Amino acid sequence: MESGRLICLWIGAFICTMVTGIYVYIFYNSYKEQILEWDALAEETFVEALKLEVQKRGDVAVLCILADSPEVQTLETPFRSSVTLTSKYGTRNYDIPRVKFDNSLVQYTEKRMMLSYVLEKHPLNVDILNISWDSLLVGKSVAATTGIRLSTTDLLKNTSAVYSSDSVKVLRGDSLLSRYIGFRCEVEATGFVSYNWWQVLKVGPPIMILFLLWLCFFLLLLYYRQITSFLRRKLVKKETVVCIHEKKIIVERKMHLEEEVGQTGLYELADGTILDSEKGILLNGEKIQQVQPQAIILLKLFLRTKDYRLTAVEIDKELWGGEGNPNQLYAAIRRLREMLKDVSSLIVEYKDGFYCLKMPHSIEENANDE
Repeated sequence: MESGRLICLWIGAFICTMVTGIYVYIFYNSYKEQILEWDALAEETFVEALKLEVQKRGDVAVLCILADSPEVQTLETPFRSSVTLTSKYGTRNYDIPRVKFDNSLVQYTEKRMMLSYVLEKHPLNVDILNISWDSLLVGKSVAATTGIRLSTTDLLKNTSAVYSSDSVKVLRGDSLLSRYIGFRCEVEATGFVSYNWWQVLKVGPPIMILFLLWLCFFLLLLYYRQITSFLRRKLVKKETVVCIHEKKIIVERKMHLEEEVGQTGLYELADGTILDSEKGILLNGEKIQQVQPQAIILLKLFLRTKDYRLTAVEIDKELWGGEGNPNQLYAAIRRLREMLKDVSSLIVEYKDGFYCLKMPHSIEENANDE
């Protein structure tokens, strides 16, 4: 029994581990693919939210005077690594890194100048911008936690930053994207994004399947004896053999002794008779028969033996340690037969030097009558 349980443990653990490994591999690849797709959508919606917030200030009037420039204009805005600006601090040059220019929300020089003025008078609200971004992500079925940082560099090149209320949760987010606004690209809007893996993968049903698989495995280990006992009674095919010894008797070979787990000393015989070894009784329906301890030992010995056959020597060794005599043996067999006769259909027969416990399946016929 223990060896069967150990084999079941290894096979069940192997199957459950293999299935779990396959699921994890599938989840990992799906996660990477989904993250790449959501990162692209997050960047797209972040720029969209930023443009929407800037457009809310589209009706702000700006007095703009442009001098004629001898430079040749093209459709593509040329990159200028530095700009010159005259303010109350005097005339200063401000460097613009190429990466900021390439990621500028607006690249046209005139519009960048106007945005600098508008945002100085009506700065962006970082929390409103974050809410707008979130709503756009929800509309595209992207389950993400977002946060925004707005950094502003003043004319003295000092930088200050403000954060959205939720940004602390995602400062170490999975993706980071920035856009720049203004003539000097002085306003930097940075979006932080993080994802919960269970939201990315939608692993509810697969996780439940894995949980049920492992639950079944542990239940099998816990109730191994009850399950194997049930399957043996329901599924094991019963065989019959013909034994010819003056009379023909059809007997059932598949008899077994099963102990009910949780009820110590309670056994079920092949014909449904219950042996309670603690109380020393046999029960079959309403029939009850008291059983002596010696008969209980002998009955168990029969059912543990192959073909349910015992020699006199085997019985003597088990009951009396090899020091019994024939009269004791005959008396023990007779008592067991009498006890079985009153409550069970099992019989004990002596044949070819063996005592055999069996269950008759047909009426005995005398071979000489055929």
